[in-house]
Amino acid sequence: MRILGLFDIYFLAMMLIEGTVVLTVDARFFKKSGSVILSRKAHTIGWTTIIIAIILFTLRWIF
Repeated sequence: MRILGLFDIYFLAMMLIEGTVVLTVDARFFKKSGSVILSRKAHTIGWTTIIIAIILFTLRWIF
């Protein structure tokens, strides 16, 4: 459980910012350039990053 100690509020903030940037900047860029598949992958990666960060932070808080 020592690994869960690494997922503090700074980690959560960093991952939320990263996921938001991927969702807003990268996905729009790929969509405008005509790469719909890459746009969907960017959306998936962005949401996955945000969800995993929230889950890990919550697990750290519980345990």
